[in-house]
Amino acid sequence: MALLVNSGREGLAAALKSRTMFFAWGRGDSWWGQTDVKNFTFSGSPERFMLDHAPVSALAVKSVDSALTFETPRDYTFNANTGAVSRINGGQIALGATVQAQVQYGTPALGSGETALVNEVGRRIASSVEFVVPDDNGNISTPGGQRWTISTTATRYLYCNVLFDYLEAATETIREVGIYVDGTRKPGVPEGQLYLTPDQVAEPGYLLLLDRFAGKVRSPSERQGFSYVLVI
Repeated sequence: MALLVNSGREGLAAALKSRTMFFAWGRGDSWWGQTDVKNFTFSGSPERFMLDHAPVSALAVKSVDSALTFETPRDYTFNANTGAVSRINGGQIALGATVQAQVQYGTPALGSGETALVNEVGRRIASSVEFVVPDDNGNISTPGGQRWTISTTATRYLYCNVLFDYLEAATETIREVGIYVDGTRKPGVPEGQLYLTPDQVAEPGYLLLLDRFAGKVRSPSERQGFSYVLVI
């Protein structure tokens, strides 16, 4: 069986490093990571209702006046991946009851077939792209707790970081970040312009990495940075 060896991976990483990378950020969907309180009525057979979104990070089901908190799995069950909430016969929830759902929504799972952000608001050229190696004592850290050290020779690991400016998407809530390669700007957009809005992008390029998270509320008084290591 054929095998892509490390020297080949290093060559691919070197090819990527030589090309222009953009960090794009976006709003995602407004319900990602949000808390909602809403009344629902059980119906059907078996009796259930569907929450407005999925996945679900946490759910509490109460009486409409919030006086009684129902328990799972004694009174109800729920599927975090679909948002379906089912009543349990013999529990404390009456047949056809209306209940109050206090729900914390998650963010949709990432898939390898993703090609774009859900709702991009802008993109900035990467501040730096460097070869790195794993190092427990390294001075570079990335999400997940890994630590790295910059390498002067090609490796299969590319450290990419960006620091967005103060007024870039200054009033937005950011819920997604992607790294693109080979994106192009529309004619007339200066080559030296580091930050592009979607109307200034001719071709978005290839999406290399995608991240989603609970909303980060932007402020014009701070710069927002992101950093990731691409493992080739």
